Amino acid sequence: MDGAVRGYLHTPVLTEEVIAHLKCREGGIFVDATVGEGGHTLEILRASRRNKVIGIDWDQEILERARERVAGYADRVTLMHDDFVHLPQVLRALGVEKVDGLLFDLGVSTVHFQEERRGFSLHHDGPLDMRMDTRRRLTAYDIVNHSSLEEIERIVRSNGEERWAKRIAKVVGNERQRKEIKTTGDLAEIVSRSIPSKYHSRRIHPATKTFLALRIAVNEELKNIEGALTVAPLLLKRGGRIGFISFHSLEDRIVKEGFKRMERTCVCPPTLPQCVCGGREKVLQIITKRPLTPRPEELRNNPRARSAKLRVAERV
Repeated sequence: MDGAVRGYLHTPVLTEEVIAHLKCREGGIFVDATVGEGGHTLEILRASRRNKVIGIDWDQEILERARERVAGYADRVTLMHDDFVHLPQVLRALGVEKVDGLLFDLGVSTVHFQEERRGFSLHHDGPLDMRMDTRRRLTAYDIVNHSSLEEIERIVRSNGEERWAKRIAKVVGNERQRKEIKTTGDLAEIVSRSIPSKYHSRRIHPATKTFLALRIAVNEELKNIEGALTVAPLLLKRGGRIGFISFHSLEDRIVKEGFKRMERTCVCPPTLPQCVCGGREKVLQIITKRPLTPRPEELRNNPRARSAKLRVAERV
């Protein structure tokens, strides 16, 4: 790994809000389901000497960075290389039935964008990969070069909310007839060329939404969030809290609707004149009616936090 990247430590976002709203100072067992480089895990461990943390991440390289970062707390932290959709199995294997808090910090680490070979970056030319977990088979290269143009259009439109999805898919199709699209630089140039220059933003690269869409598809990120929302709250003790930090509207929308669904006692469609499901036990109570966002001082110190939103709910 490049020395400059190795020396970089990702700055966790909304740390004070996480510690306060997940009640980390009261002590307990917490799960950092997307431990990354261990920033939030470290602060949870520091919040109380009685805290223990189970950290999960699907990226082995990033997990090793976290292991180094929290080495001074080795007796109170357990790090697991896995996907958070397997959270029930992970806890069962560790002999843990219920926990006091769950944190999901969605998205990718800054380090992913700094390493060309991982294929996430628009600004560093590298192979079209984008896998968080390199044990996965599907890559961005596979989608771009072998998926149907209809499927590429669907991915870019639905995952990236890109208005030029149809045009991008068409140009990709033309290009891959001539030669394989192998690198992030190749794809960034193709997408940029697909979008009329007058619609290019000065703030973000024109291929940003397409890259986001492909990353989501490769790693099944939205599907994983939906899966986690179904099972994770049931792993909390009564009064335990679950928090999701999201970085774009699709993630936040899924979390918002998932919390609302778990807060209801009736799951019947609103079109029915009366309840026919018989009701059910309420699972969560939403704590943050509106998402928490970074304070001005945090944004001054960490501009990358600008799109972060934290939603928290409590097990009832």
